[in-house]
Amino acid sequence: MAKKGKFEKSRMSDAQRAAGRSGGKRKKKGGSAAAVAVVAVLVVLALAVFVGAYAYGSQLERGTTIYPNVRVAGVDVGGMTALRAMEEVEKAVADAYSSQTLTVRLEDRELSFDPEQTNVALDAEAAINEAMAFGRSDGPFRAMIHYLDSQNRSRDIQLETALELDTEYIRQLIAQTQTEIHKDPVNSAMTLGEDLKAITVVKGAPGRDLDTEGLYEAVYNAFQNGDFTPLEWPYEVLEYVEADLEPVHELLTSEMQDAQYDEENHEIIEGVSGHSFDLTAAQAKLASADYGQTLTIHLEELLPEINAEELNAKMFGQMLESRSSYYVYNPARTENLRLACEAINGTIVNPGEVFSFNDTVGERTEEKGYKGATIYGGDGESVDGIGGGVCQVASTIYYLTLHLNMEQVMREPHMYRVTYVPEGMDATIYWDSGLDYKFRNTLDHPLKIQANIDNGQVNITFWGVKDFDFRVEMTSKVLETWQDDPVDEVDETKPVGFREVKQTAYTGAKVEAYQKIYDANGNLIEENTILSIYKSRPLTYTVGPEPEEEEPEETPDPEDPDNDIDDPWGDLEDPWWSDTDNPEEEYWP
Repeated sequence: MAKKGKFEKSRMSDAQRAAGRSGGKRKKKGGSAAAVAVVAVLVVLALAVFVGAYAYGSQLERGTTIYPNVRVAGVDVGGMTALRAMEEVEKAVADAYSSQTLTVRLEDRELSFDPEQTNVALDAEAAINEAMAFGRSDGPFRAMIHYLDSQNRSRDIQLETALELDTEYIRQLIAQTQTEIHKDPVNSAMTLGEDLKAITVVKGAPGRDLDTEGLYEAVYNAFQNGDFTPLEWPYEVLEYVEADLEPVHELLTSEMQDAQYDEENHEIIEGVSGHSFDLTAAQAKLASADYGQTLTIHLEELLPEINAEELNAKMFGQMLESRSSYYVYNPARTENLRLACEAINGTIVNPGEVFSFNDTVGERTEEKGYKGATIYGGDGESVDGIGGGVCQVASTIYYLTLHLNMEQVMREPHMYRVTYVPEGMDATIYWDSGLDYKFRNTLDHPLKIQANIDNGQVNITFWGVKDFDFRVEMTSKVLETWQDDPVDEVDETKPVGFREVKQTAYTGAKVEAYQKIYDANGNLIEENTILSIYKSRPLTYTVGPEPEEEEPEETPDPEDPDNDIDDPWGDLEDPWWSDTDNPEEEYWP
């Protein structure tokens, strides 16, 4: 046997090592045994309960009495044996099904289902077998649960297989009743009078119908349960469409419109009257009316808050500026002025928009009534042209716009100076050349042009909203003038000595117009200079031809030694036309 060395560790058993890993403490055998005992007791109790429940459920499954609170044809057969339950049910059925009538009470009539018509009969044995089988078909545990549950609430055994009933008769009676009582709903009707003075409303009426399937189920269930208490059954209400006054009220009210300014078409559109009624009162009246009753709702006219005249006064009620120019009456020229003013009168120019004289007046034609009057031809001559003189209207408008500091888009002075507006403040137009007068409305509001002739004057007035406070002064100065020498134009058809003015003269000039703009306090805020140059034209006469003058005969001077009356060539030697080689020949020019 080997001896242990001095440093040799003692050997340990596995149990000892396990005890060392667990902290060296040993478990007490008494605590472990108690736990095992408790578990064992619980298992035994559970097993006992299970066995007991199973045994109890099995006993219920084999039981010979019906579960508590089970009803057959209205008879409580709970706790009865099959035989006794059958006797009770047969007796009850004999008393109830053979002698009692089921009454269905509708709103306006009653339906009766008596035993003779329904041929009701009950197979009591089949019904009791169903009652006996209730709760016993799902095993011992479910049988026990159904039994405990039935103690607290009743169960009616459905008699689909046990109850004999003439269902066809029941359905026919219900269907016939439905045909008799059915009414389609009638929707309300509404008519607006042509004179817009009233709305006529015929109140609708609801329809009614019978829920045939629901009533059949209720009657059938009553027979199944043996419950012959009168059955209250309402009709189904078929809703009708009521007259909705609100959108009509909104539509009629919205038709009322104030007068408006149509910016695109440059015109004021007259307001439109609307109509209205007291919506709340009308709705209350309709709600309280009888079905089918005719109601009349009177309308009141709604006048626009502002009409065209008032809007015109609001937009164009203030005079912005007015200028006139004088003319000498001439039938043709005066008619041209009148037609041009008539075409312009009432024209509206929106803010930022450009007024064009030619676009507004249009081409001056005989078809429009324009006459021939003096215009300047391409060479500056005065000739007759259709629409002559309308430049005065354009000039008067230009003269006015200068006083409103409008932007001048196109303006040319006349060929020659004019006298109906101040120097340098005229504007010329000519349709064929495209020469036009244009200005832009630089105000913040539309302006309306009033144009007419009256008492020898062309009158132009701008109307609008005067929300500006500047003031314009216009002056002009002739810087330079010049004239052409008179011109005689000979007309051979005229007699000698004839002399007549063919065309008057115009003095050429260089003119500056000065525009000074002042604010409300009189401070000069802007100054502009406008240069205009006018051509000159000579005074032109038509004259006859000059008289023919006879040449006087020359009388020789006898004292002139060189004057040889007999030999006009004198002592000329060898003239160029002589041929010295052939003195016999002579040549004449």
